[in-house]
Amino acid sequence: MQNPFIYGGIATGGNFADREHELEELKRDLLSRKSVVLYSPRQMGKSSLVKELFLRLGAEVYHACVDVSAVESRHALANQIVEEVVDSAYTKLDKLKKAVSELPDLLKSLRVSVVVTPEKEVKFEIARDIASKEPLLGEIFDFAENLARRKGKRMLLAFDEFQDISDLDGIAIEKLMRSKFQYHKNVTYLFMGSKRHMLMRMFNDESRPFYKFSKPMELGRIPKQDFKKFISNKFEKSGGRISDKVVEAILNLTEAHPYFTQQLCYELWFTSKKVTDWALVQNAIDKIIMHEKKNYLATMDSLTPLQRRFLRGLAMEGDVSVFSSDFMEKYELKTHSHVQRLVKSLEKKGVLDDGKIVDIFFKEWLKRLGGEA
Repeated sequence: MQNPFIYGGIATGGNFADREHELEELKRDLLSRKSVVLYSPRQMGKSSLVKELFLRLGAEVYHACVDVSAVESRHALANQIVEEVVDSAYTKLDKLKKAVSELPDLLKSLRVSVVVTPEKEVKFEIARDIASKEPLLGEIFDFAENLARRKGKRMLLAFDEFQDISDLDGIAIEKLMRSKFQYHKNVTYLFMGSKRHMLMRMFNDESRPFYKFSKPMELGRIPKQDFKKFISNKFEKSGGRISDKVVEAILNLTEAHPYFTQQLCYELWFTSKKVTDWALVQNAIDKIIMHEKKNYLATMDSLTPLQRRFLRGLAMEGDVSVFSSDFMEKYELKTHSHVQRLVKSLEKKGVLDDGKIVDIFFKEWLKRLGGEA
């Protein structure tokens, strides 16, 4: 039988863990033509949430998602926007029959080539001179609006890891996008990101182009009671059973983080389908740490001795304030500003979020290292 728990990929349908309130709020705002900026730490389930929303909306509106973290240039961004928007509005057959004839009219100033892949997929390539010509890139940013208006059907356009847009050309590309998006009547935008501080600056700083452009929405952890029911149902439907007490303990350990909770339940289900004893959970944790040990060592190798010492302190001391005199003295930290710089540097590396160690099992591994870290 297939393991009923999924982590590390997109979870939809029966594998989608609750989030009904967030889904309803997001649907309500986007269909009311209110753009949203959705932020949360990585692996909290943003992509699954949006995929589930798109599936539930079906053909009610066009919907497309551009992964900004996957593009390395303006030209690549232009190609991905065109490709995702076209895929949302045309069937595979229509791409060959209609899109080929309609795109030149929608992208009048651009040279667009039609490419048929070995898999018989129809793709569109934008000429590379777009990278150096702002008016041409502006036409790309108007493309979804022009297509939706022509089709007479609204579109939801999501940008995943939107904070990375600044890497393409700093503030200039933000200015150009805002100058176009603010006039769009047929497209509503969803901006997503996992680097919360960067994303908040983009939308909350008065000097930035996207200041107050979208409604902020933070994706937090799944309520424990809802997650508890989800986990119990998954075990029962796969012929197993897990006690309420063990589920409660699991959620206390993982702090109801979607990724790490599913990761632990995935390993636990293979360990035993009837779980009433914490010892079985501990065995599953041991297996996860064993599998991930090389990654943990690589992370530690990338850090300075001071960063490693600070992380060990965070893992070992629990809820003690890192700014307390006892903590700073024990881990040889000089000043509050010294601690703040350490936290910022580790958040930039993705090891910390909001001052806490992101990976629950990395934290457990650090605890086991004790004085060796």
